[in-house]
Amino acid sequence: LNVLLRVSSTMSNSPYILVLDCDMYCNDSNSARQAMCFYVDPRTPSSLGWVQFPQKFHNISGTDIYDSQLRTTWAIYWPGFDGLQGPVISGTNFYIRRKALFGFDIDDGSVPKDIRDCFGSSNEFIKSISQNDKSSAIKSRDISPVLLEEAHFVASCTYEKGTIWGDKVGFRYDSVVEDVMTGAYLQHKGWRSAYLNPARPQFLGTATANLDELLVQGIRWNAGLLEIGLSKYCPLIYRPSRMQFLHKLATTWISLFPIEFLSIWCFAIIPSLCFVYGIPLYPKVSDPFFIAFAFVFIASRFKGICEDFI
Repeated sequence: LNVLLRVSSTMSNSPYILVLDCDMYCNDSNSARQAMCFYVDPRTPSSLGWVQFPQKFHNISGTDIYDSQLRTTWAIYWPGFDGLQGPVISGTNFYIRRKALFGFDIDDGSVPKDIRDCFGSSNEFIKSISQNDKSSAIKSRDISPVLLEEAHFVASCTYEKGTIWGDKVGFRYDSVVEDVMTGAYLQHKGWRSAYLNPARPQFLGTATANLDELLVQGIRWNAGLLEIGLSKYCPLIYRPSRMQFLHKLATTWISLFPIEFLSIWCFAIIPSLCFVYGIPLYPKVSDPFFIAFAFVFIASRFKGICEDFI
């Protein structure tokens, strides 16, 4: 992704970038217009970094017993995040502001002083950075041999040596889920995002079709999330941070989501063991703690009914 980011800077330098996985395609050409409505709206804060669309799939089976379409994420989690600082980058289907990935200061948009140490030694690429997010940066021109040579140079394997690419510039290299890591890092710097889920799917792709594919994908995602949640990059403790406190809690919960299986194991094992050994698991009606237990039980059932029917 960082290679494509640099090459596109030397070739076109559009201030906004569409990121798509290789197994996704655009299902509605109006997606760009809908995303740009957020960026050009005068009521939108200048800190808006990207507009995230949900992932929809064309090969979902009638039963979808493994929930390959990730209904909970797109229908519940991300709308909730949208009420805070916005969802983190979700791998694909998002329009992002180029200067957000280049580490620009969110307040004044100033270019770093040691620009070559940060971005590398390509003159054409350095020139594109100084013109970033300006209408004059986009113009029709022939692709000259010099420009092609520059594009090959910024795409070379050794270009990032001695720079901060993958650390403070571009997509992060610290986790196998570089999208979540990059999104959280940008939100720590003060950037926000917006979640847009129109009735017509703007992008369609191919979902996991069997248990083997689901396990491979799930292991990668869960391992990457734990890399973030159990490291110094945990959103709750990362410093410096301009992320809202509630958003820190929500993002930390997402990064630690893989260990939720512990509570499920306890729920499956402890009641059975208590039944076998005759250990009372729940308070008796005459117990003073029964009122608290009854309140929690009734409240949880009522919440489930509301989610299903309201």
